[in-house]
Amino acid sequence: MIKALSTAPVLAATALALSLLPGSGLAMTAGAGRADIVLPSDLLPFQNFSTQADPLKVRALILGQGDQKAAIVVLDMTSLFTDEINEVRAIAGELAGIAPDHTLVIASHTFSAPHLFPPRPANATAMPGGPPPEDPAKATALHDAVNAAVRKALSQAIGSIRPASLAFGTGVSNVNVNRNVKTAQGWWLGANEAGPSDKVLQVLKLDDETHRTIAVLTNYAVQSSIMDQTGGQDGKKVITADLGGGAMNFAESRLGDSAVAMFLTGAAGDQVPAYTAHQHGLDAAGLDQIDDIGPAGLVLVKLQGNRLGQAVVTATATASPASADRLVIANAAVRLATQDRPKQLSQLHPSTTYQSGQVADAPYTVLVVGDLAIVGVQVELSASTGAWIRSHSPFAHTMVVTMVNGAAKYLPDAGGYSDITYEAMNSSYAPGGAEKLAGAVLETLKALKPGHP
Repeated sequence: MIKALSTAPVLAATALALSLLPGSGLAMTAGAGRADIVLPSDLLPFQNFSTQADPLKVRALILGQGDQKAAIVVLDMTSLFTDEINEVRAIAGELAGIAPDHTLVIASHTFSAPHLFPPRPANATAMPGGPPPEDPAKATALHDAVNAAVRKALSQAIGSIRPASLAFGTGVSNVNVNRNVKTAQGWWLGANEAGPSDKVLQVLKLDDETHRTIAVLTNYAVQSSIMDQTGGQDGKKVITADLGGGAMNFAESRLGDSAVAMFLTGAAGDQVPAYTAHQHGLDAAGLDQIDDIGPAGLVLVKLQGNRLGQAVVTATATASPASADRLVIANAAVRLATQDRPKQLSQLHPSTTYQSGQVADAPYTVLVVGDLAIVGVQVELSASTGAWIRSHSPFAHTMVVTMVNGAAKYLPDAGGYSDITYEAMNSSYAPGGAEKLAGAVLETLKALKPGHP
C-alpha cells in the first residue's frame, strides 16, 4: 500500500507530469554552490572528536523549469534530524522561494562528523543511540556554522542559475565491498569480497550554454566510513568528509572551478569502503578481531577518494545527452511492520534473534529530471534492493539515494534478515519491508512515467 504523506503534492506532481510532456519546449535551468562548514576554533573536543582533517561542506543545486523549482542540498553529516531538515528547507524557501517539500535535504553519510542533535536541556539524559548531552554553547555554535554554510551555498546557487543541458553517464568502481561476514557467533562486520556488492556508478552532468559544467550528481553505493570511530588524538575521533567528500573534491579539481560535485549515497546499507582505518577481521577461532591504524588511515581517504573521484570524472567525460523536458517531484510513504532494536549501538553483537514490533511509515521522495528518476529514501537499503529498483524502473535512468529528508536506520533485504546481519539487528523494520518498499517505489515510478501503462 502506498500512503501519501501529503495528498496535494502527489496529485500536483502527477498533473505536472502530464503537462510537461516531451516537446513542451520549456528550458531547464540550474545553479549550484558550495561552502565550507567553518567550525568554531574552540569547538573541539566535542562528541568525542578531537581533531579535524579536512573541511565538511554543504553543496546545493537549484533546478527550474517554467514555474517549477526544486532544490537538492547535501550536507557532510552522518545523518540529519527533522528540525535541521526544516531549517534547511526554510532557508531555501526564504532565498529561492522553493516549497519545503520540493527541497531534498541529504546527508552525505560521513561517519566522521559531529551530530546536529535536536536542542535539549543541559541536564537532559542521553538520546537513544547518541552520546550524552554536551556543552549547549558548542552545540549551538555547530548548528549556526552548518546553517551559515547552507545559506552561502544556496546563495551561490541562486546567483549562478542559467539554462542547462543534461547528460547521463555510468561507470564502475571497486572501492566498495559487502560488509557482512560470518563469524563463529553469527554474522557481523568486516569485508566480505564474495558478498553482494553494487559496483555501478552513475552521474548526472548539468552544463550551461558555454559547455561549462554547473554540477555533477554522483550516485554510488558506499558508506563514507573509512575513519569511523578513529583517527583523532588520545584515542578520540577525527572530523573528515571521508570517502564521499574526498571523491567530490577530486572531481571538482578536474572538472573546473565552476563545477559543484554532489555525492548522493546509494543503497549502501551493506556496503563499506574496501579499506578502513578501523578494521574488523577474524581470529583463528572465527571471532571478531579489530585492528585500528588510527590517523594513518587518512591516507586511505586520500587514495580511495581519488580513485572514486577519477571514476566520476571518467563517467562524466563519456556521458551522453539526456532529456531535460520535465521537472516533477512526488512525496509518499509505505506502511511497514516494525521490530524492536537495541537502544544503544554498544548493545549490538552477533546474534540469532530479534523482536517484533508494531507498524510505521517509511517515507520516500521521487524527483524526476528529464528521463532521470532520483528515488530518495530515509532508510538505508541494501545494495541488492537498490539494484532491483534501478533495473525495474520504467525510466531510462534511475538513481536510488539514501539518507534523504531524514534517517531511519537500515532496511535490509530478505537475505539480511535470514542471516541476522548487523543491518537486520539494527533495523526498526521487520522482515519483508525492503521488498514492500521497493514495490511501492516502483508503482510510484510507473505513475510518474508518461505513457506507461
